[in-house]
Amino acid sequence: MKYFYKLLLPALLLPFFSYAQSNYKPGYAITVKGDTLHGFINLKEWENNPRIINFKTSVSDKASRNLATKDITYFEVINMESFRRYIGPLNVDHTNISSLATARDTAIITDSVFLKTVQKGSNVTLYTYVDDLKSHFFIADNQNGIPVELVYRIYKNDGKTVTENEYMRQLFALALKYNANNDALKLKIERSDYKTSDLEDIAREINNDPKKDNEKTTGKNKGTTFFVGIGLNVSTIKSDNAFASFTSSTPTSYLPKVSAGFTVLADPNVGRLGFRAEVAFTDNKYKGTETYTGGINTYSFNQYTLSIIPQLLYHFYNAESFKLYGDAGASLNISRYKGNNSIQNANNKISETKDVLDLSKGWTSFPLKAGAVINKKFDVSITYIPSAAFSKSLAYYVTVTTIQASFNYLF
Repeated sequence: MKYFYKLLLPALLLPFFSYAQSNYKPGYAITVKGDTLHGFINLKEWENNPRIINFKTSVSDKASRNLATKDITYFEVINMESFRRYIGPLNVDHTNISSLATARDTAIITDSVFLKTVQKGSNVTLYTYVDDLKSHFFIADNQNGIPVELVYRIYKNDGKTVTENEYMRQLFALALKYNANNDALKLKIERSDYKTSDLEDIAREINNDPKKDNEKTTGKNKGTTFFVGIGLNVSTIKSDNAFASFTSSTPTSYLPKVSAGFTVLADPNVGRLGFRAEVAFTDNKYKGTETYTGGINTYSFNQYTLSIIPQLLYHFYNAESFKLYGDAGASLNISRYKGNNSIQNANNKISETKDVLDLSKGWTSFPLKAGAVINKKFDVSITYIPSAAFSKSLAYYVTVTTIQASFNYLF
């Protein structure tokens, strides 16, 4: 078991060493002179909008070229993401509720940044810009193509929180221009929050675009994948002294596992970091026998466990049709026990003692997993769950160590 753990641990640590691994995708950039550069762009899971991108003419090139707002006015990773250069005013007031100004803050700086396209249609284009301070949203009337920041302010005044939703007025003007009699859209604007989902929905309606997935600007890769699976659960149950008197035992069981869940990628177009939620059902068994002069004592139990397992997942090899990943998480286990009884056969007399051990109905464990995804449909993995205690007594402990082999179907 220790040997297996040593093999699995490097696979789980690889994501941290491969975080800077490149992810070049076909794309192009337009220079400040109007020339188009065709090649490959290193698409990353940017927390903030990039200031510089890495560009290669050929994916096999050893060196990449850095392109910034001084070099290009637009770049696009084909069918995934697109950005345009913006040079102009940028609001720098705080909107985080924990760091609000104590007066109205209209501070503005002039900056040169890349805006990410969120929704593009015939009438308007919605952009977002995220920096260390906050998330900004911009909208451009396609008749002039000039992005204007959608303004949202929140601050303290005489101990009260004041909110200014100027972005609603800006959206009303565009809605009036392109959807003059659409009262439903006006109501949607009044009820909107300053966030991507609400503003994207409004921009789509201003564009008279009912389509939910704008593949050209947001990509066609799925952000959420569901799965169902089966597997083999190999568990070994041990104790420090609860089983000390047994002369023979069967501590290891080989039983099926069934599971279901979903995986959500942080950025579907990059597809490296993700969150997985899994529900699994497993069965563990233990049997021990004590032989003594004139009799025999047999103890056994079955442990039926429903587990809820949130996990953090990272694809450290991420090709289109084949992926390798590692993940780690916490398993919240709810167990029911059958047996937990001791049967004594002494001098041809049989007696039974029930509920011999104080076993927990709720306990936790911490699984480590390494796996592969094949053709976006099949997920095969090996999971190691280090020794986890599921007894409540202070006089002894009972633990289980597990290895699982799983096969999941993705949809």
